[in-house]
Amino acid sequence: MQSFLDNYLDKIIAVVVILVISYIINLAIDKIINKTIRIKRKKNITTLLLFIKRIKKIVIYAIAILTCLFEFDVFNSFSVTLLSGLGIGSVVVGLAAQESLKNFFGSIAIVAGNPYEVDDFIECVDKGVSGTVEDITMRHTVIRTINNRRVIIPNSEMNTYTIENFNYSENENVKLVDFKITYESNVDKAIDILKKEMEKLYHPNPKGRNKDVEFPKVRILELGDDGITLRAWVWGDDNSDVYENMYKLNYEINKKFPKAGIEIATSRIKVSNEKTNRK
Repeated sequence: MQSFLDNYLDKIIAVVVILVISYIINLAIDKIINKTIRIKRKKNITTLLLFIKRIKKIVIYAIAILTCLFEFDVFNSFSVTLLSGLGIGSVVVGLAAQESLKNFFGSIAIVAGNPYEVDDFIECVDKGVSGTVEDITMRHTVIRTINNRRVIIPNSEMNTYTIENFNYSENENVKLVDFKITYESNVDKAIDILKKEMEKLYHPNPKGRNKDVEFPKVRILELGDDGITLRAWVWGDDNSDVYENMYKLNYEINKKFPKAGIEIATSRIKVSNEKTNRK
């Protein structure tokens, strides 16, 4: 027992110290990252820092474990044999973990290429999935749908999809809302009411890249068999806000049109998306 303590006590103490220091460093970096995220509150910084937070933990503890092993002479004796074996082992592990590696490098491509970030509202056109990006891990992307469900998609697949990002560059968004009125209704009065109600809602940013768009904008879309379709360009600060404004406009129009003698030809209201730089 005494011989064991004489030979290994200092090494055991060194291992404990290394692990404690690694734990403290990891904890300190986590606190710095979390504080930076709270202060900056920028999506691109948040996405990058969350990714770094996961990688640095693996790196710190991997270095700590290797440092601990090198404290023992037995490991030094077999290090050459171990390293030569790692060459063969890495090939085997690489083949067995191809999907994991594809997802890992896929996550790096997403963070570096920045097609979307945490808190962005996106739609995977090929997958038919839309929602808010909740997290980007080293393996997958977590999307929170509008009905509060989580869709988890591997990052290697996300890199192959066509992504529509509603928050890319600027958050401002616009949706096209159609109202169908009867031919007996006064079209000019209907357009005037729509424009006045839209004026009460969100205006496109006069200093943004949509500063030159026409607002409020209402057009006659179609002269159909059952009525005249009016199209209104409804704006919002972001995707969620534009939906709220659309609901508010529908509510007000439902009250104002009948009072003005304008008859809605059908209760169906069609909504479609449009890029924010369309004039």
